[in-house]
Amino acid sequence: MLKKHDIAVLVSPIATDLPDFKDVDWIGVDFGFQVLLEHNIQPYFVIGDFDSKNEEIKLDCPVFIHPTHKDETDMELALMKAKEMGYSQIYICGAIGKRLDHTLANLRIIGWQYPNVVVLDQNTRIRVLTKGQYEFKAQYSHISFFALEKTCISLDHFEYELDQRWIDVQDIYTCSNSIPNESATVTVYEGRVISVETNFR
Repeated sequence: MLKKHDIAVLVSPIATDLPDFKDVDWIGVDFGFQVLLEHNIQPYFVIGDFDSKNEEIKLDCPVFIHPTHKDETDMELALMKAKEMGYSQIYICGAIGKRLDHTLANLRIIGWQYPNVVVLDQNTRIRVLTKGQYEFKAQYSHISFFALEKTCISLDHFEYELDQRWIDVQDIYTCSNSIPNESATVTVYEGRVISVETNFR
């Protein structure tokens, strides 16, 4: 199966508002295809074990059905398929929610397996920052950074700034920062951090 576009958006069943993206391949993760149909979006394909509802899946797109007894989560299966198809950018909608175990699993997936994947919901954006410099716009109320390994980081033009500070996985004082003006800059000199931007209070 060949991709139609370079960007894939994976949509889980708990996704609500979807980003206004054009020229992307929308992928239904398990019954996430129903969220797409509710938004009048035709899935490019759907994938999962579909064990949460006892109904037949009838769609005008490829459907990849996996056994309910498996080692991978449905989201992991979707990411594996998307990576196999060679998408340059992958977004996940509906990765965080009431199921804390699935939320942690999805964060671990982007932290250790698929670092180029961005989690994007109505009020939250989560991504991994590797070595380099990043500009952050003041789009979210709170921004937190958590080290995935020992990391040297600078935070410029944030409310709480850091200058080439080493942080490690046990450090949490980099939680709940903010951008007082229009933008700020993050520089990662060594290591990796996961950034969490949110409008939730």
